[in-house]
Amino acid sequence: MSNLYKSECYCTNLRRSANAVSDFYDSALKDTGLTIAQYYLLINLSRLQSANITHWAERVGLDRSTMVRNIKLLESRNLIEKTEGHGKTFTLSAVGKKSLEAAVTVWNEVQKKMELFLGKEDAEAILRIGSKLQTLKETEITLL
Repeated sequence: MSNLYKSECYCTNLRRSANAVSDFYDSALKDTGLTIAQYYLLINLSRLQSANITHWAERVGLDRSTMVRNIKLLESRNLIEKTEGHGKTFTLSAVGKKSLEAAVTVWNEVQKKMELFLGKEDAEAILRIGSKLQTLKETEITLL
């Protein structure tokens, strides 16, 4: 990445950073068979215990069509299964629970490594700034 143009664009820098961090987590999670995106979906389904597509999509911040594509992949890998409920409702399968259990341990290790790499203050700043940026579309920014 050192040969990349040093952009002043906030969006470009955030996208590059997100890609680098995702690659770091994906590499660490490789042996679990999950990507960080799949881990995020499964850990949230685990917390919900069961969820229909709409509720699950709202929880993870994805639009419904993106969620449907992700669900198809998770189903094809037998990580989730349909259950009785309002609409198409899903829970973790036995395979999903086992994969997630292994991934949680790895994720915790990666979190610690990220905090060591960034330092506690910068790690907290990422969470604080990320939380603020995730409300961007909900707020109105007035230019002076």
